[in-house]
Amino acid sequence: MSTASLVPPAPPTDSVPPTASVRPTDVVWPTRPPVGRKHGAFDLALLALVALGGFLRLWQLGTSRLGYDEAFTAMAGRMPFGSLMSYLTNQDSHPPLDYLIHAPFARAGVDEFFFRLPSALFSIAALALFAWWMRPRGRVGVIATALFAISTFEIVHGRTARMYAEVELLGVGIAMLADAWLRRPRRWHAPLLALLMLLGLLTHVSFFLVGAGLFVLPGRRTDHEAWKWRGAIVIGGLGWAALWGPQFLVQTRGGHSSWIPRTTVSTFVTTLGQLVTPNSGLHLLALVAVVAGGFLISRSDRRFRRLWTCGFVVPIGLAAFFGLFAPVLIDRTLTAFVWAPLFAVALVLDAGIRRFRLLGPVALACVLLVGMQGSLDAVSQRTGPNTALNRLEAVARPGDVVAVAPKAKSVEIQWALGVRSDDGPWQPVQLAGMPKAHAIALTGAPSTGRVWLLDFHGKGKRLVKPADQCAPVWQHGSTRVECLGARSATAQTVRIGSPRPAAPLPAAS
Repeated sequence: MSTASLVPPAPPTDSVPPTASVRPTDVVWPTRPPVGRKHGAFDLALLALVALGGFLRLWQLGTSRLGYDEAFTAMAGRMPFGSLMSYLTNQDSHPPLDYLIHAPFARAGVDEFFFRLPSALFSIAALALFAWWMRPRGRVGVIATALFAISTFEIVHGRTARMYAEVELLGVGIAMLADAWLRRPRRWHAPLLALLMLLGLLTHVSFFLVGAGLFVLPGRRTDHEAWKWRGAIVIGGLGWAALWGPQFLVQTRGGHSSWIPRTTVSTFVTTLGQLVTPNSGLHLLALVAVVAGGFLISRSDRRFRRLWTCGFVVPIGLAAFFGLFAPVLIDRTLTAFVWAPLFAVALVLDAGIRRFRLLGPVALACVLLVGMQGSLDAVSQRTGPNTALNRLEAVARPGDVVAVAPKAKSVEIQWALGVRSDDGPWQPVQLAGMPKAHAIALTGAPSTGRVWLLDFHGKGKRLVKPADQCAPVWQHGSTRVECLGARSATAQTVRIGSPRPAAPLPAAS
């Protein structure tokens, strides 16, 4: 018998491809969860973190009124399908998928909790999927999941009735799929990637950046699986082009995102920092932590290093570059990539725990406490128009007219005082002498001749003369609510308009 047969075989591992060389300093994460007591403890910790993150995304979900962007989604969703597509093409900068998801809830006129619920569920699903992805990574995975669960950015945008919660879920799902493909390509990976890319492009234009990073993921490989991966991205893009491409070309000429600043060193630091913390004073420190985590990732196994580079570094670099010439670089554009900086920070914190037995855990506790406090503060905040709309609802009655200035805020009174009010039917109207205001009439009773004016920029001169007032002026900060009596010529000259807004609404952000 040969002595070679007595040598036990090396234990199998699928964490590094057979052809990959690993330096002695490399960090190789396992691809299977640990066994024994640690396995159970880590699983319980991940379950608890998903429950905590779910609670933060659902707590007080319906206590504040819809903000402008959410009200824009709601009122657009009440349009017929054909009108909605035409409206988004000419008046918005986003694809239609999120509007279609919220449309049934908008048409039913549900309350704020149920209107936001789809987004919250998408965000919770993103957290659960991320926790499952992090499960084999031991303590690093638990820390990363904790940061994801209490992330103020993920919670704020995950509980807002807009498209960013879907972007969270799709971003994690695509990163997880790319990780699995790098480890061991399967027959179903390419079709699933094509579907996810199509859904992503129909949700937000940031998936052009996702697709660019994924396209270079195979590197210089020319094998069949690499071409299938690239082909899947192209197929997803062609599907988007067939369904929304012409409309997108019209949107690009609309200037709806011109408010987004161009890329500078300051905007880059702020944008990347906001993905980690809402505290502007910590943005530079957060960016340093992300860079340090990226350095640790560079010493990891080749597969994850490539995923980090193509799934985060390349798209961020492209966003910053194109942001020099076009309105691209804001934090919400990078929603699909938030998993990456959070994982990088988790690596830094884990390294601190391993190197400094006392200081490391203290630093981790401080980061989690600060993050948790920021998330609780964000959840407890009310939307800007909340107080003013509550005031209007308390004083307006059927037969009154409710106006808002500037016109851009019209969707908020249409939803809150029209759709969601118990005062009966309503119609858009125009007020003579107030070209900068948009108004609706609560038509459930004979006209009272009374007009309630909500002025969101009430720092200047008052729009109503004291002699024409029918109630004391109410003011909260720069927001003012005034009442015009029946003696006012403006209040008496009310022209009933069509069932649709008299003027196009500005695009939501």
